[in-house]
Amino acid sequence: MKVRLRGICFIIILGMFSSGIVCNSTFARSDGAPIACLGAGIDKFNVLFAAPGWYTCGNLGCHYQYPISSGKAKFMLFVLDKCAPGETVDILVSFKQTNTDFHGFQITAQDTYFNRLVGTFINVGDDEDTQVEAGGRFATHTKKGIKQKFWHVKWQAPPADFWVANPVRFYAMGIEANNDDTPMGDYVYKATRLLVVEPKKTKKEQIRVIKKKE
Repeated sequence: MKVRLRGICFIIILGMFSSGIVCNSTFARSDGAPIACLGAGIDKFNVLFAAPGWYTCGNLGCHYQYPISSGKAKFMLFVLDKCAPGETVDILVSFKQTNTDFHGFQITAQDTYFNRLVGTFINVGDDEDTQVEAGGRFATHTKKGIKQKFWHVKWQAPPADFWVANPVRFYAMGIEANNDDTPMGDYVYKATRLLVVEPKKTKKEQIRVIKKKE
């Protein structure tokens, strides 16, 4: 029995390494965050897209010096609180009260069905500051985008025939970096916003009855 348990543990750990879940300083890169270190969301169809809640950039070697959200900056998400199935939603990811020159972020969306990743992030036109990853499961910064403090991304809600366990939670992590090519001296932040995906209610037309004058 012990041998069997050891074998299972070995397979799990091997899967963590092969899927990139174990993050270290070599993955602390400026051309976009690794998808396995976000800290939220599980893709039921592909383990390579999984990002369980106990793995984050702040505790696996990428930027581990300070506790998450312990810095003086404000990291925020701005998004509507309701949308229709298939609708495209604009999202603003923003840093405020920060005095560093380099920043990064990653965002995903998950519903309440076992933190399932839902919807699709879409590239914003010719925007060179953001990019999508894993077929639209995530959005993150680009190398050019690290020199700014806010980013604009788009997210398309699942279609009407896809069951969504509301509310959908947008989960983002932001990096306030000193750009010294080490995991030290950087602050990690997290931000969440909730959104409900439901069909828009149509107003019933009121029929006015006009009485004829006798």
